[in-house]
Amino acid sequence: MSLISLVGAGRDFGLRPLFDGLDLHVGERERLGLIGPNGAGKSTLLKVLAGEEPLDRGERRIAPRLRVVRMEQEPATDPQATVLETVFAGGGERLELLREHETLSQQLANGGADPALLGRLGDLHRRMDDLDAWGLEQECREVLERLGVGDGQRRLGDLSGGNRRRVALAAALVASPEVLLLDEPTNHLDADGVEWLQHWLERFSGALVLVTHDRYLLDRVTRRIVAVERGEARAYEGGYGRYLEQRAAEDAAEEAGAARLRGTLRRELAWLRQGPKARSTKQKARLQRIEALRQMPARQGRGTVVMAATAQRLGRRVISADNLAVAVGERRLLEGFAYDFDPEDRVGIIGPNGAGKSSLLEVLAGRRAPAAGQLEHGGTVKLAYFDQHSEVLLGGGADRAGERKVIDVVREAASRVAVDGQELSASQLLERFLFPPAQQHQPVAKLSGGERRRLHLCRLLIEAPNVLLLDEPTNDLDVHTLGVLEDFLDDFRGCVVVVSHDRWFLDRTVDRLFCFEGGRLERFEGNYSAYLERQAQREAARPTAPATPREASRGPAIADAAASSAPSPAPAPAPALRRRSYRENRELEALERDLPSWEGRRAELEAALAAPSGLDHGVLESHSHELAELIERIAAAEERWLALSEMAA
Repeated sequence: MSLISLVGAGRDFGLRPLFDGLDLHVGERERLGLIGPNGAGKSTLLKVLAGEEPLDRGERRIAPRLRVVRMEQEPATDPQATVLETVFAGGGERLELLREHETLSQQLANGGADPALLGRLGDLHRRMDDLDAWGLEQECREVLERLGVGDGQRRLGDLSGGNRRRVALAAALVASPEVLLLDEPTNHLDADGVEWLQHWLERFSGALVLVTHDRYLLDRVTRRIVAVERGEARAYEGGYGRYLEQRAAEDAAEEAGAARLRGTLRRELAWLRQGPKARSTKQKARLQRIEALRQMPARQGRGTVVMAATAQRLGRRVISADNLAVAVGERRLLEGFAYDFDPEDRVGIIGPNGAGKSSLLEVLAGRRAPAAGQLEHGGTVKLAYFDQHSEVLLGGGADRAGERKVIDVVREAASRVAVDGQELSASQLLERFLFPPAQQHQPVAKLSGGERRRLHLCRLLIEAPNVLLLDEPTNDLDVHTLGVLEDFLDDFRGCVVVVSHDRWFLDRTVDRLFCFEGGRLERFEGNYSAYLERQAQREAARPTAPATPREASRGPAIADAAASSAPSPAPAPAPALRRRSYRENRELEALERDLPSWEGRRAELEAALAAPSGLDHGVLESHSHELAELIERIAAAEERWLALSEMAA
């Protein structure tokens, strides 16, 4: 049964269509993911599904009495309301039942044992039992705790933007509507919060439409992907991994079709250039065909950010930390951190919100003084810091942000830059980052969150750094740009230190983790999936505590989600999705380069030893010893190559 249907739907943004001719049906227990470049219309499509924005063309159909809840990226909240009041107000039907129960109870207290009121109260109790309305307040507190919002009595006006987003997400989850629309729900959640949210959504009984850059969440939760791009919306069955396979096949088919079209047009034009006699037969029909081929609209290429590494040379000495302490005010966040960063380090920093990840990155960048200890930068270090809020875009301050143009941000760093042996102007570089000339002279203030992050990346890379400190770089970036950024980091010759909750990004880009635990950093060799596997093994080795009476009395959806929020033997990123780290990619490349030469040398040695003319005894012994070592080396290398090849790129 379809709950919400869009038929022939079209919506424009000025003169540009966001989507057109769209047929989209959201059925019961739907698991739909929306993806596409920043500005393509994903958030607008969510608003149309929610009935908050009209269509320019087509129609929207909705089932009667359907309850739809949408969590937006920048939620509007009452600054005077408390956290708990805001989440409690999202209780929907259960909140209405609690209020009705309070009213009936008051009437019975004032008017005596009225049989009619007692009957209504009995029916109300049964409905409240069915919906587990009794535990609504406790449920609100538990969801807030899982999402990292502790004090339920604080007013929203006193919270940071990230905390207000988490409160809005909690209210949407507690509402438990028939259709839940979530717009980038993982922004500002730490890794544990994302894990818990994934388990909650897997058990959610309603329909879900999800916009997120978290590719593990897309792959594990969704069963259908709709790609919104270039005024079109295409549906793909399966999760994100299946979408990638279908998209690759589609791209290959489009390229083959374009090649055939070019070949046909080339042959027809060659015929046209011949003399009149040679092309007299069916001349009119062929001329019409050539004109039709030439006027066929070329399928517009998918907009893809182009990033190229232009790092300056980096010496052996990068960043040295000795007995480092980090504090915010009087509160010590980290003690005794000592580490010498390597020129090719790929380090991830993880931990709960408020643990001190961003503060540590600011200390490493030299933006915050350490509370104790020593920090030294090498003489060849050219450091670039990618902060969460893209403060560099403010330039002279927030008062200038409204007048500062996009191209000004890049020109302040450099008017021209050499990329891949080619000198580019600031305008040409911006075009590589999907800012067309018309947009380059717009104020920065008019850019979307994702476009600002893309502009920040462009500004950062034009400075040709050799050390990158990235603080939550995946926030607000679309999945296509994230893939390009990951490819860029694969090729980047320098040191990368990243704070992120994005599990896919961490798996793809780092091979060492520093984990905040109790005011210290625990070092772990490997990427995030390997770290989760170790945590799951540790948890499995611990004795299981019996369920408390409170846990046993909870509603099924929240009880299951709460139980699964602890580390479990089946973490979100399945072992099958284990991705090669930066160093493992380099190792695989080296093996693919070295194995053929080793095989060639092996063949030479075997041929020499098998030759009928005898070899000198010393040469024979040397060749035999070399061959034995080479056979062992090749066998080990082939086994390692096979293991690395089975991982995702």
